[in-house]
Amino acid sequence: MYKILLATDGSENSFKAAEKAAEIAKPMDAEITVLSVAHDVPVFKGQEGLSYEQAVSLQKNMAEGLEKAAQEVVDNTKNTFEEKGLTVKTLVKKGQPADVICSEASEGDYDLVIMGSRGLGGIKEFILGSVSNKVAHCVGKSVLIVK
Repeated sequence: MYKILLATDGSENSFKAAEKAAEIAKPMDAEITVLSVAHDVPVFKGQEGLSYEQAVSLQKNMAEGLEKAAQEVVDNTKNTFEEKGLTVKTLVKKGQPADVICSEASEGDYDLVIMGSRGLGGIKEFILGSVSNKVAHCVGKSVLIVK
């Protein structure tokens, strides 16, 4: 069976990528997995006015918020696919998005990775880097970046 990994962050371009994934998957009866990555949150040691315990508590609250947001993104995307008569699996993982997407794409043996582009170009992309650019270079299978 043809397997598609849709990486999404809930952005407008991610929504466009989901639409494209549905368009591709439907006639192929492909298996779709929707992945959203909650960023790692560092502990803010030495932050002015915060004790270590307060910094750890702040980090924990931020991490929980990011995981909850990522879960909402995959749930909403899943609902969109189900409305189109498609069945999907969902994953929420923690880490650096490009690294997690590359790892999942490799470990899950997907045929195609689909994701949205943030639309960064030129010097901004060079300085900041982009998740889609990193994924396009690290995944050994086809990657579709939707604008």
